[in-house]
Amino acid sequence: MMTNFLSRLAVTISALCFFASAQGSPVELTVNGGNKIEAVIELAGGIEADFTISFENVIGLNEESIGLSAEVVDITDLNLLNRLPSVLDTNLLSAFPMLITVEPLSSQGLSFEGLVTVDIHTHNLEYTAGTPLRLFKAPLGGEFKDITMTMGSGSYRARGTTGKFSQFLILADLRLPTTVVNTKMSNLATNLSNFSTQMSAATYTALSAKLNEVQQLIAVQNYTQASDKLNEFKQIVEAARGLDIPDVWRSSRDIDNVAGELMALANTLRFSLRLIN
Repeated sequence: MMTNFLSRLAVTISALCFFASAQGSPVELTVNGGNKIEAVIELAGGIEADFTISFENVIGLNEESIGLSAEVVDITDLNLLNRLPSVLDTNLLSAFPMLITVEPLSSQGLSFEGLVTVDIHTHNLEYTAGTPLRLFKAPLGGEFKDITMTMGSGSYRARGTTGKFSQFLILADLRLPTTVVNTKMSNLATNLSNFSTQMSAATYTALSAKLNEVQQLIAVQNYTQASDKLNEFKQIVEAARGLDIPDVWRSSRDIDNVAGELMALANTLRFSLRLIN
């Protein structure tokens, strides 16, 4: 049985401000009810956010095991810019140059099943209809990809899902909606192919056939039905997870959370299909 946690810790994380003077900034971090961690992040220059990570089912969650840190980044840093999907059409934000890293320590024994939901809320940005602001994630040193599932006002809120831990940024995504949809469709198909050996042939065939239907509907711009078929794809994953599809992530990083990753990729693709419809 899961142990319920309710603890509060003020930790210091390093923040690098634009004027090249490094100073620590306090983060109020709460592990709430055993399956949610909430961080109040206040960095140099008034860059602030509330950041929440919610789990379906988690073991070993505490303020030490989660490995959460944040920093103010230089928006002209070429190393960071080269990790964006498009240097021209995905832009770092001078009003919110915050990079959040969640990198659990391998020695702490953290593990979870299925999806992790990530919520970010900041008053440094404003939500407006048609906003290009999106939540992106990347592996350490890897390419950032849009994981947005929902977004809203107050002043700007975004939610995404993932099957593993990452670095997070909010970017202005100026790519064409069709480009975003096609990119997410390609990412989902590639990941399914890469995970094919970790499920039965029957399950892989069913999922691949469903994705082919989604692709065909996108090609004829029937985005509503494509979204419906994508939901059917998720239902197949959900029915097989833990039985025929691995659905556990561990801080030892020795197994793939296949179900979590596939469902997260489907979630963000459905979000983009709704926007383009």
